[in-house]
Amino acid sequence: MSSPLQVPRMRATARRVKAGGERFLGGVLPGASARRLRERAFADDWAAANLDARQATGPLWVVLGDSVSQGIGATTREVGYVGVVHEMLRRRDAWRVVNLSRAGAGVADVLARQLPELAALTAAEPAALVSCIIGAEDLARRTPGLDTSLRQVIAALPTGSVIGTLSRGGRGGPAAALDAVIREEAARHQLRIAQLPSRAGDPGRVRDHTLLSDVGHAAWATAVLKAIDGPPAEIASTTDPALPVVPAVPDTD
Repeated sequence: MSSPLQVPRMRATARRVKAGGERFLGGVLPGASARRLRERAFADDWAAANLDARQATGPLWVVLGDSVSQGIGATTREVGYVGVVHEMLRRRDAWRVVNLSRAGAGVADVLARQLPELAALTAAEPAALVSCIIGAEDLARRTPGLDTSLRQVIAALPTGSVIGTLSRGGRGGPAAALDAVIREEAARHQLRIAQLPSRAGDPGRVRDHTLLSDVGHAAWATAVLKAIDGPPAEIASTTDPALPVVPAVPDTD
């Protein structure tokens, strides 16, 4: 008979095999078909990694978001910004990451699916860190009421979570207005803000300008890690012990 741990491991192995085939086909097919296969491959890869992370121990980081948090645009999910930040955190402690993001997700998906999944995942024990980078898909689709939806997402995130700005570049327009909403609500709920570089400023960006290349993902990883190590947007006069704190890498010099 299979042990309770064998079943998740078998599922994880099957997911990785499936992801490998989809990644291969995505590398040889053109256009939208290739992108859909890459998205499915990354999703299966993360599903397998999530199963492993749920069986492991150590501080837990839960990721909410869209295609970029899945790593789309990077050559592998490990060099997507989540994979890069996770590797940096693992140098400090036995950090785990469960990635609940979905390719193509908008704010509505975070509210309807990802936040309930977060609540179920952390019902017994809270996550040491939660991050949420969302809104770019809605901005491109011109989703109505986005400012209100973003406020709802931010209000539902645990204190000390990391929320990303909308990296569209420029000082005006809808993105700038939504960034103002993000900053206001982050200060109100004591969240940390990741000031993300513009996607348009990615010097190695792929043909699809909505995607980040490995270079762009690395720049986002730097911004997210800076936010993790920084204070919440609202600077209190005393340190709140409830805020999750990620210890810095010890100075070995």
